Amino acid sequence: MNLASSFEQKFGHSPMVETRAPGRVNLLGEHVDYNQGIVLPAAIDRVVTLLASPTLDGIVTLHAIDLDEDVSIGLKEIDERCDIRGKPLPSWALYPAGVAWSLQRAGLPLGGMQAVYTSDVPIGAGLSSSAAVEVAFATTWQALSGWKMDKLPLAKLCQQAENEYVGVSSGLMDQFASACGVEGHVLCFDTRSLEWKPLELPAGTSIVIADSGIRRNLATSSYNDRRTACEQAVELLQKYLPEILSLRDVSSVEFAAYSMYLPPEIAKRAEHVVKEIHRVDQAIIALNRGDVRRFGGFMFASHKSLRNLF
Repeated sequence: MNLASSFEQKFGHSPMVETRAPGRVNLLGEHVDYNQGIVLPAAIDRVVTLLASPTLDGIVTLHAIDLDEDVSIGLKEIDERCDIRGKPLPSWALYPAGVAWSLQRAGLPLGGMQAVYTSDVPIGAGLSSSAAVEVAFATTWQALSGWKMDKLPLAKLCQQAENEYVGVSSGLMDQFASACGVEGHVLCFDTRSLEWKPLELPAGTSIVIADSGIRRNLATSSYNDRRTACEQAVELLQKYLPEILSLRDVSSVEFAAYSMYLPPEIAKRAEHVVKEIHRVDQAIIALNRGDVRRFGGFMFASHKSLRNLF
């Protein structure tokens, strides 16, 4: 049964809107987005597909095809993180509910919705399946409600949903890449200034993603611990480098001089970030020159650093 048939069977009428939002892969700049560095993600050809129609009752009724689960959420009670029967929302429903919460906090008018959705972005594979869900729902509410917003501010509201409603301290890269991806390009995104531009991949280049089969969940992984370690490194280094605001402001030379004052575990996390930010700068030069082999060398170095330091 296709998605449109599933919607019609569930709700008895045809959907009004179809939305697709892609997952993403990050080529370089791992764990630098929440350290105000530059990242190089790309949208991929795996997507969340959502069909929806508006309702007038302020109720959001969702059917997750892949889980074969349903939930109905009242927009007026969205702060409670409960369905219309008062039961806690299942974990999968926190993402669309969080988007509604974030959009309403921003003062945007929202109405109820009937929706079915499915995804071929593997869950827990590091391809930002949750961000794709968030962007799909935010874009759908935009279409149904009639207000206008640029893609980057919309991505920021999706990040707010994940940070403050779901409880994952993610950076902006995932939602940004899903919302702003450009076919055939990697995105050069400065997470401090929020400036970005697409960089065309050299002719004949393919991005191949291998699924390790190992699954993770940011909400239950050590992701937040890693982020905290980076924040602690900044606090400790500010004693010697008072002008720094994030690890982006620490040069490799400065880190070599002052890393001895950091606890060993925190020093390892910070070393990866400081060197990764430098790798991205060099990789952008290589990409602009069409030097794929050099760019690939930086990717290998990044993976080694993640394994050994992060």
